[in-house]
Amino acid sequence: MHRPCALIFLLTAVVILPGCLATRGSVRDVSARVDQVSKEVADLRRAQEASTRETTAAVIELRTLSARFRDTEARIREASDRVTTLGNRVAAAESSVREVATTVEALPRAPGGSWPERPGDRGAGIAAEQTFAAALKTFHAGELGQAVLDLTDFVSRYPKHPLVARAQLWIGEAYFRQRDYRQALLEFRKAVDAAPDASVAADGWLKIGQAYGMLREHPSANQAWQRVVREYPNTEAATRAQTLLRKY
Repeated sequence: MHRPCALIFLLTAVVILPGCLATRGSVRDVSARVDQVSKEVADLRRAQEASTRETTAAVIELRTLSARFRDTEARIREASDRVTTLGNRVAAAESSVREVATTVEALPRAPGGSWPERPGDRGAGIAAEQTFAAALKTFHAGELGQAVLDLTDFVSRYPKHPLVARAQLWIGEAYFRQRDYRQALLEFRKAVDAAPDASVAADGWLKIGQAYGMLREHPSANQAWQRVVREYPNTEAATRAQTLLRKY
């Protein structure tokens, strides 16, 4: 009775034991694969984290470069405006130099080339010149608002005087330096309308172009400068206008 049972148990062990051994081998194989996959996943995570850090750094650098570009662009615009302003100041200085000669030449003279003999005429001429000179002195002292008042007073008191157009130019220049370019345009046009000679008209159109330039209305500026070159080719303003046309 016991021998058959032992035989059955032995046969069962022979059948089951290889299966268990095979199962244990499969488990070890699966475990090794799981470990390998886990390692690969960890490597991928590290790579992803490194890529994220690099992307973040690139974005920050791009934003920094963009900000620097905007700052550089603003500085270029500012430098351009400064160059234009300096150019206008140079033009104003040149006008100041010419003003002395213009002031003397503009006073009425008798046919013989001497000053009028009538005391009243001589006194009126001297008073007008003194008023104009005082207004220019105020202008060059930097008191632009007061200079506008003084020059406007000169124009009102001596509307027929040859220096009225020059006075209008200086009024326009005062508004120009205060960056009131629209009002400066109006005053420069008054100067052109009252201009007694080509030199004054050329200076007026030159300044009209500069005012349009500061307003960034470049087509209108170019038209004004082209007019100076075309209609007043032998003036200093024409030379200046040609330079500005090449620049813009």
